[in-house]
Amino acid sequence: MNKNRTAKSFIAVFLVWTFFLNGLPVAAQDLPPTEDLSLGSGVFVFRSGSGKASQKKFVARAALRIKRPKVERVATTRKIRQQYETSAVAVARRKRVKPIAPTAVPTQTAAAKNPKEGSILLTGAGQYAFNEKKYDEAVEFYLAAIDLDDKNQDAKLGASDALTAKGDELMAIEQVRNARNFYEDAVRYNDKNSAAFAGLGDVFEALDENDKALSNYEKAYQLDNNLTEIFTPLGILYYGKNDLPKADDFLTRALATDKENAATNYYVGLIRLKQKRYDEAKTVLQQSIKSDATQAESHYNLGAAFDALNEDASAISEYLEAVRLNPKYTEAYFGLGTNYYGLKNYNDALTAYKKVVELQNTNGEAHANLGDVYRAMGKWGEAEGAYRLATMFIKDDAELYSKFGYVLGKQFRWNNAITELLKANALSADALDYTNLGWAYYNAAQYDLRLKPPRPDDATAKLQLAKTALRKSVELKDNFAPAFLNLGITLNDLKEYQAASEALKRATELRKNWIFAINELGISYRQLKNYANAIEQFKKTVELDEKFAIGWYNLGEAEFRSGNVKEAKKAHEKLRPLNRNMANALEIMILGAKLK
Repeated sequence: MNKNRTAKSFIAVFLVWTFFLNGLPVAAQDLPPTEDLSLGSGVFVFRSGSGKASQKKFVARAALRIKRPKVERVATTRKIRQQYETSAVAVARRKRVKPIAPTAVPTQTAAAKNPKEGSILLTGAGQYAFNEKKYDEAVEFYLAAIDLDDKNQDAKLGASDALTAKGDELMAIEQVRNARNFYEDAVRYNDKNSAAFAGLGDVFEALDENDKALSNYEKAYQLDNNLTEIFTPLGILYYGKNDLPKADDFLTRALATDKENAATNYYVGLIRLKQKRYDEAKTVLQQSIKSDATQAESHYNLGAAFDALNEDASAISEYLEAVRLNPKYTEAYFGLGTNYYGLKNYNDALTAYKKVVELQNTNGEAHANLGDVYRAMGKWGEAEGAYRLATMFIKDDAELYSKFGYVLGKQFRWNNAITELLKANALSADALDYTNLGWAYYNAAQYDLRLKPPRPDDATAKLQLAKTALRKSVELKDNFAPAFLNLGITLNDLKEYQAASEALKRATELRKNWIFAINELGISYRQLKNYANAIEQFKKTVELDEKFAIGWYNLGEAEFRSGNVKEAKKAHEKLRPLNRNMANALEIMILGAKLK
């Protein structure tokens, strides 16, 4: 009879400790948002936020530039020319030249008899043709005048203006290289022709030779700082050189003269994004789209502004428009992925990231974020595959190796998990990484104990490694509750109960009302036969959560061990509707006391 009672008591204890090894049912609301109680064996901490962490909001290129549309460049060139033509210098100069109808101009032979007078008459004819916008004729007359008298300054200035106007006509029909020849001839006849230098700026901008474009626009502005229409191209080119102060200055001045210009608003928006002035970025980018809704880049960057302001629905709307306009816009798909992920819309996030890696298979961040999505969906194998691909392109991200180790652990491949977490530790070696490494060693030890046959020596060795890692963690950061919790659990398994209780007390000081830590502290006291303190801790757990079954079991068991069978029975009554198996185990224990 006694043997039978002893056997029943042993079975009860065995059931309880088996339960400890396989997991504690901790309610989700009691878990800190930055950790995940994985497999009931300690805390794994995600650096980026949580087990379902937010992801990088958006991917910015080095310079998210769009070329100004042809129609806008032509309009700018026309306006610059208008400003040049109406400048005081140009008006005063032209007053010196009397337009003469070509029919009144003497023949070349007659003009040659009096070159100076003939040159003046040809200059007048050039001015007449220029006024009629017959720039080819104007150039011919001016050059003929110069041939007769190479000191005729009015002819040279007129030729420069006519050559510039002809260059403008050619730029309007995209004959860029021909236009360049006319502008270069124009500045040879007048090296102070700001409109010609502006035209050269336009030529080199169209050819993507941005340093030359900037140099010529700057020259034009130095010659005539009244050319306010040059502010937008200057600002855009300074942005391309990442000179934000100058870009901001010119573009802000450009907005003051034309508040609706699409390109100006767009680039001001880019600058405001870089300055983290997101509300202002949103406003100018919305104006840019109002003026020109056809640019995918504008929608993408407006989405980025909404993103930064946590206006997820609006961000998604803009990203969707960006990919509609440009179905190969990888950054916009990436933005969709991060926003859908943040909204826990994992299916759409999955679709978006798959599109990114389809378009850009070497995008390590996309593979990593795809792994996050699979992890959030509990698809550990798929997450493993995505993280493995990410590590092919990203070699220096401790968090990536940490997540990789986590999903391997979720598949009970603890040795592989340890390998990846050691890589994270080599890159970072902070309290978080040592905590996670300890978590993996601890769980690897539990796995060794569950094997058939078990490997207790291997388990003990891994527990010692866990202890070393976790000791290092708390040395590095003495206020990191997860490290103290994991250390306490490990020390409990190593039967170092006094040290365990000290670590767990620290965990409960750092994080009040943390049921998991309080329960483990109770276990330490229980193993030290300090039943009063054990009971106090277990009572706290069920006060925090009256449905916390393991707390009721532990309370009943501790009350029983302290000799208070009446209180043990009360705990048993609370436990019965919560967990029948645990209630039966506690009942067997109490029944054994009655039989005695």
